[in-house]
Amino acid sequence: MVGTSHLFSPPPAQRWRRLLRRCAFAWLGFTFTLFSTLAIAQLPGLDKPTQFQPEVPDFSAPAADWWTQWPELSLQERQQWLQALEEGWREWSKRLPPSAPLQELAQEIDNSFTNIQATWDKAQEYQQIALLPGIEFPENPNVDQWAQADAILARARKRSLSVKLETRKLDQATKQSLGKLRQQVTVFRGVGDDEGEAMVAGLTLFLAEMQHLNTIERLAVTTQQLEAWQEEIELANVQLTRMLAELTFSAASGDRLEREIETRDGEIGTLVERRNKLQSAVLLSSDSAAAAENELAALELEVQETELRLEKRKREILLSINSALDPETGDQSLVPIRDLVAAARTVVDQTLRELNLRQRQIASWASEEPRAMSRWWEYFEKVSGGIARIDDLIKDLERYQTAQLAVFKQRKGWWATVRERAAYFSNVAYSRWRRLADYQLFTISQTPITLRVVARILFVLISAWLLSNLIRRFLNRLVRRKKAAESSMYNLGRVLHYSIIAIALLVALIMLGLDTSKLALVAGALSVGIGFGLQAIFSNFISGLILLFEQPLRVGDLVELESGVFGRIRDINVRSTRITTRDNIDILVPNSELVANQVINHTLDDPVRRIHVPFGVGYDSDPDLVREAAIQAAERVPITHTDWRRKTEVWLMEFGDSALNFELVVWINSNMVSPLGDPRALYNLELLRAFGEHGIEVPFPQRDLHLRSWDTPLVVTRQVKK
Repeated sequence: MVGTSHLFSPPPAQRWRRLLRRCAFAWLGFTFTLFSTLAIAQLPGLDKPTQFQPEVPDFSAPAADWWTQWPELSLQERQQWLQALEEGWREWSKRLPPSAPLQELAQEIDNSFTNIQATWDKAQEYQQIALLPGIEFPENPNVDQWAQADAILARARKRSLSVKLETRKLDQATKQSLGKLRQQVTVFRGVGDDEGEAMVAGLTLFLAEMQHLNTIERLAVTTQQLEAWQEEIELANVQLTRMLAELTFSAASGDRLEREIETRDGEIGTLVERRNKLQSAVLLSSDSAAAAENELAALELEVQETELRLEKRKREILLSINSALDPETGDQSLVPIRDLVAAARTVVDQTLRELNLRQRQIASWASEEPRAMSRWWEYFEKVSGGIARIDDLIKDLERYQTAQLAVFKQRKGWWATVRERAAYFSNVAYSRWRRLADYQLFTISQTPITLRVVARILFVLISAWLLSNLIRRFLNRLVRRKKAAESSMYNLGRVLHYSIIAIALLVALIMLGLDTSKLALVAGALSVGIGFGLQAIFSNFISGLILLFEQPLRVGDLVELESGVFGRIRDINVRSTRITTRDNIDILVPNSELVANQVINHTLDDPVRRIHVPFGVGYDSDPDLVREAAIQAAERVPITHTDWRRKTEVWLMEFGDSALNFELVVWINSNMVSPLGDPRALYNLELLRAFGEHGIEVPFPQRDLHLRSWDTPLVVTRQVKK
């Protein structure tokens, strides 16, 4: 048996293959069972979802977070929750005490339920409003159909922009509402044991929570509306681009556009004539009210004229596009808009400034009757409305120019429109710069301060500074060429510098909206400030002007003050003067000290001055040789000045204890003296060399010692008694 079983048993390799096959089948079965179970678990209806249960808080003491799940729910669940809240509130509010504060809070809570429902009703109305009413995207359109679709889409963009602004405001309101809710939670938790106060605080908290939910719903509605409109606008943009690529020539559209252009020319001529008459009436009128009314009417006509010119240019661009589509016409050129747009924006800026001034003038007429004031404000509203329409027309022209370039590029090719596209991109860059430059930062005296104004102010100040530097360099060049005195050119440069800077600052203040008629008030206030706290500064300022104009001291003068300061003047500024001493120390001296105190100017009129250099020689020296050696030493010093009136002299001053004391009296040119050196040191060094060459002794101090001799004194002894 054993041998038989051994004969029929499979070999080891076959047994391993069977084992591996069984393991593979087992793994496949396990994997299939697992995925089948997961798939069955995900089938709808087999796993029952959790039923939503609306939470109704305790209205007298609501929790701070019972409403936090509200934004995550669907509209149907939020409606169900609001219904449960309202039913619970109606039942609970019947038991409220007849207290006036509690009844007022209850009424406001009732209104909050109504407001949330009204927000949902408004959302239903928004869904029924057509954003692009009457828009059509036909096949093979002409320029009129494209322009009509573009106008509808432009109005839709404006409406979408208003919704976007409303969404931003609601987002900010939601943050403020949440902050108010947190404050109310803090107040509610800090209420004491008084039951009446606790109930009022609880209802106030519940009211804040309901108002916050209403704000959340309003934000959700506007956000949903904005997303839907933006999606529709994007689809319309795609269709409008497709229409532009499929434009066809229309002779009827070309004739109509030519007639409209002629009509606009006639209307523009009529407006120009009327405006000229009104401006003439303003010049001849003596009544301020009538003149102001005529100026406003002329301003309104100027705005209308600008509108007509922009509308005419729109039709010219459409006519150019239509002509480019005509296969029988020759080469057409692009219709430029940059100059017209720049002129229109200039008109807008000037009109806004003029309108601002007129509003101030009319507002100052407080004695006007209400009817008369309303008449003035009607003018203001008409002009403001015209400015808004000009802005819209400028945007239309920019879109038309883009369309015109696309059509010309499609018809003529990429290389044929390189110049036009370069002009277009430069115009786009210029337009974006204009929008950035016109961004309002803040206002000063009802004058808007934009980046353009700031740039102009910086340009004025930098130009003034550069002009002042150029003038001073020119004056320094005259001094270097010795065509003018250094001190005169320095003073002239300082005066011109301060004058140019003062004028630039005044221009900058006027550009910031400063009324020049109020400069007298500013000067009065400045005089009061000078009298109290700026007296010393103003005194130094006036003293600096005196020094600059009277010129008792000039740059480069060698001066000596009462305080002992000795040095050369380097700068004369408005407040102080800089003096550099021989030790290379700069000292700032107030100008009032230079004007009020005694100042020794060694180089005021004549830079040549005389100094005394004392020295001593031995008694055995020849005075004539000493004199000759001292004069030779003085001649070797380069700052020595000699002429027929001013000669070098050597004086014997006294017979000293140890030497004959002389003085070298020499004239020197102070302008040649080094600012860091003492001229006496130069002469002492040359005297020492000259005495060594001539063998003249410079003695040491001498003393006579007299010795006296005497006899040895007798020794006196005293006998001592025993």
